[in-house]
Amino acid sequence: MEFWNPYTETLPREKLENIEFSYFKNLLSYAKANSQLYKDKLKRINIKDIKTFADIKKIPFTYKEELRKWQEDVEPFPYGGLLGVDIANVSSFRQTSGTTGKPVYVPESYESWQWRIESWCHILYMAGFRPRHRVFLPFGYNVYVAFWEAHYAAEKLGCEVVPGGALDTKGRVNKIIELKANAMCGTPTYLLNIAQEAVSMGIDPKSLGIERALGAGEPLPEATRKRIEATYNCKMFDHIGSTETCGFAGMCEAQQGLHIVEPFFLVELLDKDTLSKEVAEGELGVIVITPLGRRSFPVIRFNTNDVAIKGPSTCECGRTSLKLMEIVGRVDDISKIRGVLFSPKTVEQLIRSEFPEIVEYELVVTREDIMDKITLRMEADAKLGKDEAADVAKRLGERHKIKTNLSCKVVVEPPGALPRYDLKAKRFKDMRGKH
Repeated sequence: MEFWNPYTETLPREKLENIEFSYFKNLLSYAKANSQLYKDKLKRINIKDIKTFADIKKIPFTYKEELRKWQEDVEPFPYGGLLGVDIANVSSFRQTSGTTGKPVYVPESYESWQWRIESWCHILYMAGFRPRHRVFLPFGYNVYVAFWEAHYAAEKLGCEVVPGGALDTKGRVNKIIELKANAMCGTPTYLLNIAQEAVSMGIDPKSLGIERALGAGEPLPEATRKRIEATYNCKMFDHIGSTETCGFAGMCEAQQGLHIVEPFFLVELLDKDTLSKEVAEGELGVIVITPLGRRSFPVIRFNTNDVAIKGPSTCECGRTSLKLMEIVGRVDDISKIRGVLFSPKTVEQLIRSEFPEIVEYELVVTREDIMDKITLRMEADAKLGKDEAADVAKRLGERHKIKTNLSCKVVVEPPGALPRYDLKAKRFKDMRGKH
């Protein structure tokens, strides 16, 4: 087996955990001394009292709203109380997407940025990216972090990187063909959109020559991963991360869950009800994460609001890091509809695995009087006739009922009616307000 860092990736669990605990204590001391947020947040915490992993639970969680609060009218502008170094040491600006509120501005010193890149090198290397790959990145990176990380990490691995910004989707297809790119990173939604555009141009996506791809920005159900692999005749891998936490876990060649990049991160998977105890292997837990090597923007016990299934620390690839077997979604996405727990990921898994005729879809939940109503808007392949599309809609409604225990109204939309997404897809729209 091949490893980016053979030493850390194969360390026994006890040694890994000892290193992580030592790093955590060091970060705690550093943040309390250098970050306004943590000077305030940890003022009642005596760091000498943190002697075991169990003691880590004494440290309060950090929430995204706190990060926003500590940048409102707090100097130095624009980073406020989150800054962990002298502002003169900040070498690059990043920010969150702001999809759930005001964006958080993220300061990166050169040292902290290189730490982020090294973590991403593990993610790309696990996914089989090597110097022979010409990696196409089909986005304008702007102020967002993910594709900058992928770009610099791919360079560090020795890959050739082709930035694909300032092109429309058709232009990107042509550029892949022109340069014979053989690897790609992107949101799963947009990778499928690129393939759909290629088909509309009379090009078989399999002929593009993409050998492997890495997903970002969205959950990647197994059915979606396999559809992308079948569409391009490639291998598709997943990873998870965020602007606040960095990319912290990725999929190896075994394609069975995501390895946490240890000892770069201390990751806790806590029970959803109390957030007080670790879940057992195979159980659902909320991801709470501490990036252990970043000092320009220290974040301690950040509650990501993401829910994952805890996996083992063994793998056929030989890595000893803990695995997340499946990223289920966000706590906010798992809602009750007519008294039934519902996850939009279930519908994506259904559509991608059983309905290749559906090219795009959207879920809308509304409330009429006291009854919740689900409308599933679907866009069928343009080659299908009206009666064929209606038959697909009928079957989809039946399968949705079986898979979710919830009935829905399926509406067939004309080709091109539903939105296409370059970055994070927003296919689930809960219009009930507070419910």
